This record gives sequence, C-alpha cells and structure tokens, in this order.
Amino acid sequence: MILKKYAAVAAALLALAAVSCSKDGDLIYTNGADDLTANGTEKAIVLDKDHLSALALTVYWNDNGYIGTSDPQVAVPDELTVNTLQMASDEAFGNAIDFTVDQGVYEKQFTVAELNSAVGRLGFEGGKASDLYIRVRGTLAANVEPKYSNVLKVSVTPYTIDMTLGFVLDASRNDTGRTLLNDGAGVYSGFIGASSWENWYMLEGNGTTWGNEATNWTAFMIAASTDGDAAYGNFWFPEPSGCYWTEVNTVKRVWSALYVPALTLGGDLTGEMEYDRKANVWRYVFAATPGTLNVTLSGAAQFYDQSTSTDNEAAIAKTVAFGGSAEALTFGEGAAQAIAVDVAESGEATLELDLSNPAAWTLKVSGGAVAGPEPAAEHLFLAGVDDGWTEPDPGWNFDHFLTLYNEDELFYGGAVNLNSRWGYKLYGEPEWGATNYGMVAGGTAWAGELVQDGDNLPMPENPGLYILDVSLSQMTYKLTGFSEVGYTGLNDDWNIYPMTRVEECVFEATVEKTAETPWGVKIILDNNWNLFFGGGSGTLRLYRDGFDGDNELANGTYTLRVDLANATYSYTPTVE
Repeated sequence: MILKKYAAVAAALLALAAVSCSKDGDLIYTNGADDLTANGTEKAIVLDKDHLSALALTVYWNDNGYIGTSDPQVAVPDELTVNTLQMASDEAFGNAIDFTVDQGVYEKQFTVAELNSAVGRLGFEGGKASDLYIRVRGTLAANVEPKYSNVLKVSVTPYTIDMTLGFVLDASRNDTGRTLLNDGAGVYSGFIGASSWENWYMLEGNGTTWGNEATNWTAFMIAASTDGDAAYGNFWFPEPSGCYWTEVNTVKRVWSALYVPALTLGGDLTGEMEYDRKANVWRYVFAATPGTLNVTLSGAAQFYDQSTSTDNEAAIAKTVAFGGSAEALTFGEGAAQAIAVDVAESGEATLELDLSNPAAWTLKVSGGAVAGPEPAAEHLFLAGVDDGWTEPDPGWNFDHFLTLYNEDELFYGGAVNLNSRWGYKLYGEPEWGATNYGMVAGGTAWAGELVQDGDNLPMPENPGLYILDVSLSQMTYKLTGFSEVGYTGLNDDWNIYPMTRVEECVFEATVEKTAETPWGVKIILDNNWNLFFGGGSGTLRLYRDGFDGDNELANGTYTLRVDLANATYSYTPTVE
C-alpha cells in the first residue's frame, strides 16, 4: 500500500542582511519571520514497483520568499531565497542528496519511482524499512549562512531493484542494448564500441539517468536526473570511433574513456586483431592445429577524463593488456599475461575476444574465418549535379561527394553548388559500375525516398548552394538551400560572424584567437542553429560538434577557410 506523506517542513528565515543607509548612516536589517514546526503522519511508506507513477511523498513548507526590513520605505524583492530539499539516511545529514527547488515554489513531490531512486542512492536495502530524514535549506546569498528547517523523519521501505548493470542509452534516451557492470559501489565499467563523438546517457536499475553536468558543460563531469530539476545533458565520446574502456563513477560524479585503437597478439600467435565495433568483438584469423595456444593481448591506449576533456592531443598515453584465463579475463594497465586457449580442429580458424557482456568477457577459437562488417564508406559520390553550369554539356563526373557524419545510421551530408540539367544520382564508388541510388516515384526536389537504380533526383527550380542530407539506413534524402555562411564559438564567443564567399563553395574569414575555445568552432548556415557543420582533424562533417584543436591554437590572427563541397577546413596564420 502506498501512503502519501505531507509535512509542513519549516524553512527558517534568513540571517540579518545589513545595508548602509545613505541618508544618515543608520543600518537597515531584515525583520525575519517565525519558524514553523514540521508536521506529518508517522505512518510508514511502503513503495510498490507495480505503481511507479503514483504519488508517494509530498513535502511543503512556508513561503519564505518575502524578506521584510526594519524600514518600511526600503523594499526588498520577493522570492530572494533559494530553497533546497535535502534527504539523508542519518539525522546529521552526512550523506545528504539535494533537490533544488525553483524560487517561488514551496513544495516538492516524489512518485514511487522517484522516491525509490532517491533512497536507493542513500543505500536503502530493498524490502527493508529504514528511516529517511528530510529538511529544507534556505539560502539568501553566498556570503550568508544558510538556515535549516526542522527535520522530518519518515520510515520508507523501497522495493528491490537490480543495480548490477547500467544501461547505455542513445542521445534520444532509447536503449542501445549495451551495458556497463556495477562493482557494487556505484562504479560502472565495461567496453563500449563507440562511434565518433557519440552522444549517450546511462540508466541505472533504480531509474536514475546519468548524463553530463550541464551547468558549465564540463566534459566527464556527471549529474543525475533525480537531482531536482538540475540541468544535465548527454555524455559524449571523443572523435576516434572504436573500442573504449568506459567507467562511470556515480559516487565521485565523474566518468572516463580509455580508447584502445589496436590490440597486438603475442606468444603462439603474432599479429594485429581487427575490431568489430558494432559487435564489440576483436578477431584474428589464423591457420589452426589442435592443442592449446598461449597468447598475450596488449596495446597502446589514450585516456580521456576531466583533465583532458576530449582533446586528442591532451589524451594521456597508457599501455593496457589482458590477463587471467580465457573464461575469466582481466584488463588493466601493465604487462600482458599469457592466456591459454583451446583449439579443437585443424584448418582456418578465428580467435575471438568478445567484450559485449561486461560481466563475462571471453576468448575462444571458432572454426572458419569470421569476418566483421565492412566499414562504412567515407564518401557518397554525386553524378550530374553540375552539368548545367557549363556549355557545352561536359558530361557527368564524380567530382562532388557527400561525407559520412553518422556511421551507425549511414548518414551522409555536404554542400553542393547545384545546377543539374537532367537530375542527378548517388554512387557508392566514383565509377559507373558502382551501386547507385535514385528517387522512388513520388519524391520531390526537396525530399523523398531512395532506391537502388531509381529515377534521377530532380533539380529544384533555382540553381545555387544547397545542403544534401542522405540516410542509407532509412533510404531517404533531404535538400536544403542556403546562401549565408558564418562561424561561431571562437574564443567561446557564440555570436555568429559572417564569412566571405571566395570560390564556388569556399568561404573565408579573418579571425583573431584571443582566449580559450573549449567547444570548438562551428560553421552556421543562414544563421540557422539547426543547420551547421562541425568536425575534426581538418574534415568538416554535417551536424557534428565544434572543431577539435581550436583551443590549442596560439593567440593570433588567422584566415579560417572552409570548403563546404570538399568537406575541409583550415587555419592559416596571417602574416603581419
């Protein structure tokens, strides 16, 4: 049975806030207000997992937003006080968790799921009644000591939850099927096959969603969805796609990413393993004979955390290796240890290191060659997009292309100075025999569905600059026109500054680096924040985060050049 609890939790008003009176030097001080005593039923709360959205607890307190003064002619703005609801498992509030409340709001409600998540973070055991202590903290200013209400004590019995795994969610908070393992103390870890700049969240078994602490968008600092209405956003991996040993520490509120670009085999087998990112499996094909192989697995790695952010140049170099047994592998820094692996049959075989289950990594030999998926092509080529600019008709060519910006979904995008006489098509390779994609009947110049060997995509009414956005997973296309190009983010300045068109799809601007650029520069089209390029290592990619490396530029004056058609950007120092 779920019982609602109502408590008039006092928020004691604030200390004297003295200010000088310019007329005669008298001091003006706050009048304060009477404290209230907390009230509430003493009945226990038993949380039921079959009623997660039901109301379990309401806490409310007096309106302490009005601050009176000793001089009625001196007014103080209402609702200056910032109230924070605190919960703890001990009366001294040594392990308190905070729930910030908007100014002017004097109550806080919790559903069954929310309260169960909160007491779970405090270490309450499922199925066991424990005392929960609640109070309100009122703060007027940073230099004024906070005031606390009286303490409300409530018995809460949470339902049992499985906290052994953390579930990896995508940027839309959908389950990806990937998990991290809880060490029992709130530290989750495991290997994730991440795409470049992948955005994600982590969901605990108690319903708490963890993401990036978004107050200042500091990478690798984390916050929980249950911290009142605190702002938080997604985590994001660095640019290199591939294998990451990932650790989310919900106690210290930090996370880290250790990029393992390659694994080297030693011992009875020597060579480089190949990584299948989507399966989260490393593989090596070899000629097998029955018996036992003793192999080592090691590699160089790049470590990213709060000190490095996602800067590749600042990443900390480490040497990592596997040890243990084939059924109980270990991983960490240091020298590799020999691991024994049984081989049953002769012939072509594949050594597989499967990291997909964070609770049970395995190393085994499978018969035959197990091939991983082919990596996505970097470009999708356009034929027929520019034959209207010159006369006589120069014929179709493969001079123009779109660039991959989302490997998992096979999204390609880029700019083109479009003027097609007969329409155009998309090709997987820059050759006529390659797989080509055209329009499904019913599509328009602006959007439609794709099919292999379909009709030519039609030319819009007016030639000019366009962004073409294509998904080969959804088999769709979308065309968007633009005329203006600007840059933003340099020196952490998020105004949009215009760039000058100097060639067909090339734009330049003279820029001055004077301060840190923590999030990189973005290229904004038509002052539309939803139409932009980011990228890294000199390559532009549609809808990606700001350029990497901008923060490492020395202060000075540069020419920023972006070639939207060839998907490149560069900074050239300006010679005085």
